[in-house]
Amino acid sequence: MGNMIHLRFFVFGTALLIVLCLLLKTLASSGSQAQRTSAAHIPRKIWQKWETPVQGLGEELMRLSKSWIDMNPDHRYELLTGDSSLTYVRERYEQYPDIIEVFEQTTDGILRADLIRYLTLLSDGGVYTDIDTDCSRPIGEWIPKDLAEQTGLLLGIEYDSQGGEIRKDFNIPTQLCQWTLMARPGHPVLQHVVDRVVEKLLADVRVKDNVTSHDLLYVLETTGPRMFTRAVLESLSLQLHRRISYEDVSNLTEPTMFGDVLVLPISSFASGQDHSGSKPWGNDEQLMSHHFLGFQGWKASHAS
Repeated sequence: MGNMIHLRFFVFGTALLIVLCLLLKTLASSGSQAQRTSAAHIPRKIWQKWETPVQGLGEELMRLSKSWIDMNPDHRYELLTGDSSLTYVRERYEQYPDIIEVFEQTTDGILRADLIRYLTLLSDGGVYTDIDTDCSRPIGEWIPKDLAEQTGLLLGIEYDSQGGEIRKDFNIPTQLCQWTLMARPGHPVLQHVVDRVVEKLLADVRVKDNVTSHDLLYVLETTGPRMFTRAVLESLSLQLHRRISYEDVSNLTEPTMFGDVLVLPISSFASGQDHSGSKPWGNDEQLMSHHFLGFQGWKASHAS
């Protein structure tokens, strides 16, 4: 009889131990899953754009592009070409003929490259990054864990006058970078950006039949980072019912939230620059590197 009681206690204790172990394993799994899926509403997709398929990248661009795949094996990678970009826009924006018209008639490669980054993230979300960038830290580590669920759009700084004299080549006190962007699908700030770009290009297309090539200033003001910065600040001001200015995104020393838009300090996306308080490459804040390999080429081709 005594042995039977001991046996029952042993079986009960073993079963209880198994249940507790399973429970702890489930909780641990949930915790690690939450860490791995920071900003779970932002799809794990990486977008890049180049006129030719991946075979035409060349050794250096291939190496840079591969860093995004190697550092983020849990992300789907897609390289859009000139042809596939057009197909993408026609399919994703079938119900928006103005967007299709603008993209078809805008044959300038730089204007198109700017526009497609906004359109892919607005429709599908994920991370867009220029072809001449490489990944320094896995994307899953970009957003602080305590801000992950709040973040719908992640932005970096390209230039910051830090309250001093504004450089002539930037012309605005603070400029957001758009060589790397991270967003959930349908973000209202990106919608505002697309609306502004399409409105401007549509007017030009209908006057000139098509938009072929323009000078540097036109690119910066129409699709590029200058327009992008102004549109972001406009949209945030409307959403938050208070003025969000260049000064609000200046001199950032830590990731800062504006609604659900997370703006990172200068060195996160723009390390290695000789201005703006940018730190040298290899610093602890750096998430990616921009090598400006295409900058001089498109700048020269769009000279005033």
